Amino acid sequence: MSRLDTVRKWARRHPRWTVALAAGVAALLTLWALTRPGMPLGPIDLTWHRMQVNRDFYVGIDPSYPPFAEWTPDAIVGIEPDIARKLGERMGVETSILIMGYDGLYDALYTGEVDLILAGLRADPLYAEWVHYSPPYFDAGQVLVSRADAPVGEMAALDGKRLAVEIASAGDQAAQRWQRRLDTLHVERYLLPEDALVAVERGEVDAALVDAITAREYLRTHSGLVRAAEMTAPDEYVIAMRRANYRLIEAVEASLADMQADGTLDAIIEQWLGPEPSTQGERNASS
Repeated sequence: MSRLDTVRKWARRHPRWTVALAAGVAALLTLWALTRPGMPLGPIDLTWHRMQVNRDFYVGIDPSYPPFAEWTPDAIVGIEPDIARKLGERMGVETSILIMGYDGLYDALYTGEVDLILAGLRADPLYAEWVHYSPPYFDAGQVLVSRADAPVGEMAALDGKRLAVEIASAGDQAAQRWQRRLDTLHVERYLLPEDALVAVERGEVDAALVDAITAREYLRTHSGLVRAAEMTAPDEYVIAMRRANYRLIEAVEASLADMQADGTLDAIIEQWLGPEPSTQGERNASS
């Protein structure tokens, strides 16, 4: 006899207990539904409530990473301050940017000094219990760059070839993993990612694996190079908020999605990093 048959048999023998248990389960489900965030008996998002009353919005930013954020005598400028201000506009509140060191960002979020952090953060499992991370607003991961007349579209195509990387970088680590997967991959290490790209231009190596920010800035003025379409090693920047602020999370993520859909986010990034360079696939399609 299966467990389900046993339960049915017990229910037929004890109809009153069955009704009582069913009523108890229904009551618990109703209580759970009513006490969820946003429901009548659920917790209140006090941060969102304050924002609606005072029309204010506090964002923690580390201004030591241009072009994402930089302090000037006139204002805090860069990609992240612009994103923060646009988020405030779309939520109908006035954005105030608080300058702080990177090490103090999570402390400021925990104590309520800021409503969210926008500072080139990666999702960190260490804070997952109380921090909610948004979908990414930028991917600064490692990309392959090669000569336009000899493009390399993926790491698998580098078997038997030479790859330039910045020493001790994420690209260096990815290259070491690929050395174990390919029969032969010669890795040349350089002090700076720009040096790795120069080596590609000179024909000293077949490709370079560098961060997307360096690649984007370098390819603006070096038309003989092209980047691969896919990221080799993603490095996504996200916004950090307190999990308790469920209404703020909903509003920020909806605004961020709208900014991605209508081109506002791309326009901000392009203003500071220049236009997105063409990829190998786009170059092939246009030729």
